[in-house]
Amino acid sequence: MPGAEIILRDLRAADRPEIARILRDSGAFQDYEIAIGLELVDETLNPGPSTDYAWFVANRDGQVVGFACYGPVPLTDGTYDLYWIAVGPEARGQGVASALDDAVCRAVVGQGGRWLLAETSSTPPYQPAQDFYARRGYRLLGRIDDFYRLGDDRLTFGKRLD
Repeated sequence: MPGAEIILRDLRAADRPEIARILRDSGAFQDYEIAIGLELVDETLNPGPSTDYAWFVANRDGQVVGFACYGPVPLTDGTYDLYWIAVGPEARGQGVASALDDAVCRAVVGQGGRWLLAETSSTPPYQPAQDFYARRGYRLLGRIDDFYRLGDDRLTFGKRLD
């Protein structure tokens, strides 16, 4: 419901089906990409010795409407990756992604982070992601042509937080 309060909280096991729904309903992700997102859920809920994923889950009226997953980039000092940020179609344009991005940025700064990086595809289904990053103060830092496949470049966006 638009206008209802967005509550951000930690990831719970019961969120897995809703995260799968959000990824599936996005219209941007292939099955193998959804599987990777769910692997991060599983790894976070059943951590191994090197698990360092962190999550914010956006809840509105008891329903999961979005999420963000982030973590430190190995072998760096103060650089973090925003692995996933996604909002269900029923909640788009209502400030959920911005609230998630704000929370991630605050958490990264609180952990001594300087950079927050986000990768995305150059293909048309990912244009909303590119537009979101630009609106939120991320800059396009790099492009690798034909990275994912021919005609599908990797775009790396970054936001300096210090």
